[in-house]
Amino acid sequence: MNVSAPTPKSQYLVRGVLESLAEDKLVLNIPGTDYRLTLVPAVPASAITTPVGRRIKGTIHANALRIHAAAGGGRFIEPVYGTPRIVAGKVLEIDEANRQLVVDVAVPMTITTLPEQRFDIFTVGSMVNFYVNSGATFTPSL
Repeated sequence: MNVSAPTPKSQYLVRGVLESLAEDKLVLNIPGTDYRLTLVPAVPASAITTPVGRRIKGTIHANALRIHAAAGGGRFIEPVYGTPRIVAGKVLEIDEANRQLVVDVAVPMTITTLPEQRFDIFTVGSMVNFYVNSGATFTPSL
């Protein structure tokens, strides 16, 4: 198993445009792509001071079901519009102690795994794919 050295969390910031905001969801448009991700704000909506239509930075976190190592493939989020359900990408960082991976799936996403997930199948740079539970969150950089 290849465990990467800690890296600055700012490296994994998602940069997008805030398309809409409510207490229980926000829509994040990812520039340069067709992605419009529906996410749950990890802070109260009133704490998000970025106006709708403006750029926002933050992190995305999701809970994965079983993660599979892939021999190849690309980076994607399905559906393109809506709540992320199926994702695939390249492992950027492995944190077995906290049962998390950072995966580049068109944007960096921190993934928490199931307790029984094997980590010996991951290396930094390997490709993975998996389903995510509903409720992926966005935490803005405040």
